[in-house]
Amino acid sequence: MLLTESDLEAALSVVPKEKREKMSPTVQQAMIFLENVMVSRKLAEEGRVLGLDKDKVIQKEMRQAADRVLGLRRLEALEAALKKPDFSAAAQERYLTKKTEFFIPETVRASHVLVIVKEGRTDEEARTLAESVRKKALSGADFSALAKEFSDDPSKEKNDGDLGFFGRKQMVKPFEDAVFALTKPGDISPVVKSQFGYHVIRLTEKRLEGQKPFDEVKDGLIKELREKFIADAKAAHISTIKNDKSIVVNEAAIEATFKK
Repeated sequence: MLLTESDLEAALSVVPKEKREKMSPTVQQAMIFLENVMVSRKLAEEGRVLGLDKDKVIQKEMRQAADRVLGLRRLEALEAALKKPDFSAAAQERYLTKKTEFFIPETVRASHVLVIVKEGRTDEEARTLAESVRKKALSGADFSALAKEFSDDPSKEKNDGDLGFFGRKQMVKPFEDAVFALTKPGDISPVVKSQFGYHVIRLTEKRLEGQKPFDEVKDGLIKELREKFIADAKAAHISTIKNDKSIVVNEAAIEATFKK
């Protein structure tokens, strides 16, 4: 059984078009696709030897399978033939009329050192240690180094105390209030107590709430409008077929089948 490049292309065709266009399959992936083709082809040969392809119902299944493939390719051809307009103006109109969709809430990026109360460390000792860490930070000590040395947050092993960007209501209230009260990158908070322990927080960056610039969302909006245009065109074509009066379903025969 010889499998060719065209067999691979046919096997890949089961992948949705938008994903298929972005694919760069490796040799290993190509071999998996071709292995599936080989198995299907061999099973089909065995089915023919058994005469399964002579069964009238199976023959209809085979025709329907072929119809599905040709139908999908017909829709792809319809899409390729569509004259797609310039969606730039429509994208800008969408941006201006749906402003709430492009609103950016206030977010901050911060690092912290967490000092907890644990066996061998009282609450007062934990607070004293946190105050000591804060003084070191205010004196210019490297904050990630302080987190590595003093923080009890287990995530420090991966992030050196950096919590990344987050918005309101994503952290416990005392922590949130303290970090959003900071104004400039590098600001150090007072020692903050939460249910987790004592925190010393350093502000890395603050992004004020506002509107995403149009240039930032333009490409996404155009893609969305183009996809809707194509989907509407396909739906309209399919609707025309469904409403074709020359296509008749034998309802009486269908009802009789289900009454058996």
